[in-house]
Amino acid sequence: MSQVLSSVNSVFSLSLILAQASSPAQAMRLVTTAVPSIAASHSAVAWHPSTSGEYYEQAPEDVGRLLTGLTGVARLDVAGSSACWAFPISSPLAREQVFLIVTGREDPSAQETFLLSVLAQLCGAVIASLYSVSEAELRGQADREREVAEARAGVLATSEARQRAILEAALDAVISIDQNARVTYVNSAFERTFGYRAAEVIGRDLAETIVPPSLREAHRRGLARHLETGQVTILNRRIEMPAMRADGTEFPAEVAVTYTGEPGQPAFTGYVRDITDRQRAEQELIASRARLVAASDAARQRVTRDLHDGAQQRLVAALISLQLAEQRWDSAPQRARELVGQALDDARLGLEDLRALAAGLHPAILTQHGLAAAVRALADRLPIPVEIDVPGLRLPAAIEAGLYFFCSEALTNVVKHARATCAGIQLEVPAEKCVVEVWDDGIGGARLGPETSGLIGLSDRIVALGGTLDIISPPSRGTMLRAAVPIPPATAGPVPLPGSSPPMVAKPAGRVASDRESCSAGACHRRRGSVIRSRGHRPRPR
Repeated sequence: MSQVLSSVNSVFSLSLILAQASSPAQAMRLVTTAVPSIAASHSAVAWHPSTSGEYYEQAPEDVGRLLTGLTGVARLDVAGSSACWAFPISSPLAREQVFLIVTGREDPSAQETFLLSVLAQLCGAVIASLYSVSEAELRGQADREREVAEARAGVLATSEARQRAILEAALDAVISIDQNARVTYVNSAFERTFGYRAAEVIGRDLAETIVPPSLREAHRRGLARHLETGQVTILNRRIEMPAMRADGTEFPAEVAVTYTGEPGQPAFTGYVRDITDRQRAEQELIASRARLVAASDAARQRVTRDLHDGAQQRLVAALISLQLAEQRWDSAPQRARELVGQALDDARLGLEDLRALAAGLHPAILTQHGLAAAVRALADRLPIPVEIDVPGLRLPAAIEAGLYFFCSEALTNVVKHARATCAGIQLEVPAEKCVVEVWDDGIGGARLGPETSGLIGLSDRIVALGGTLDIISPPSRGTMLRAAVPIPPATAGPVPLPGSSPPMVAKPAGRVASDRESCSAGACHRRRGSVIRSRGHRPRPR
């Protein structure tokens, strides 16, 4: 009995709330939300047998057939539902054949069925009252609207003339369409860009006029979806896509579309800019950067080869001569050995200097052993520990060189500016691209700008390879540089090195490690002079 009283109270309270509803949709939301308080474990929706509307949806085809012609409360035999009841939402003023469909694991009781029927009738009455407007109000509203329209007629005519003049002077092509995608207006720039006269396109379907055949169906589906659901895909955004001229040729265009219709009368205006010249300039810029980087890399290789074949060979010959002198020098053997030993030490130091110079131009280890070994050798020279996770793969030579010098310059910036206690390098090679990350646990706050020539140089190097560079550097929380470079289809993809070793961790040069020295919350630890990785933590920017 208490449950019945509670349900009655729910219906009574809801009737008071329904009287305040401002729209049929709001009234229906209140009703469907209240159903579980009347019939526990039941839910409700509003269905129409054959169509959808402001506050109801179209019923599935099998249910729609059952609802057609139904005038009273009825139980529906619906596959997949244990209990399904239909309650007509009707009144003498109701306009639609709509039903409150209540479903649950079991049929509602007789009392619940009665209350649900009352609730549906209340809802129908409220919706009917919302739809009914007195003739006097309609006539008064019409008179007011007519007065406003007459008062604004002159202003509107002047405004339209001014708008036409502005659109005709625009450099971008302007085109307007109605809700059926029929062209209603084009400006002079449209005629110049697309090769049509205005009279030729007014009234034509937009897709058949300027949209390439490969994109027409997608255009039609997108427009229909927006008109039906309001989903926005390209509205109020700048996008780049191909467009088609009157002669059938296609060109790259920048397109912006805005909604320009009145409520209930959708209309759209698009602004189209031919970006052929801009894309050509961008491609030329990228090509010029690539040529500069390639020339620089070639110069490094040439200097490396000259040093190896010239000065280094002479130092090796001197070293061999001194070794022979040491073996054959008979007089003052002790002093001779000291002098020869000193000469040998000097020669070795000179040779190391030359190798260091050659490594700065184009390291031989990169050519001979690949990026993983070269990056490890690079990190070994730094005064901070560097965690390295680089697979033993060979990439195209230009990409390997670009990524190596990217890592080299990035680590140099870490040492110079970041005040970091450790850093890391990770390389991943997903499908048709490679992604390298260089991070540190320093002061952060890095960003591209006129004063950050190092970061600009890194960006230019990656862009020259056709890639992108992301900089993640919150203040006081470290920095991460993430470079993504595509692997051209015409080149050989990643090739595993024979006997590739697992990811490596570099040892910092020039420092003696304590038994356990942490780096940024234990992410890198040095133990007995080597650096080990703690895979559970990684000091990346947070």
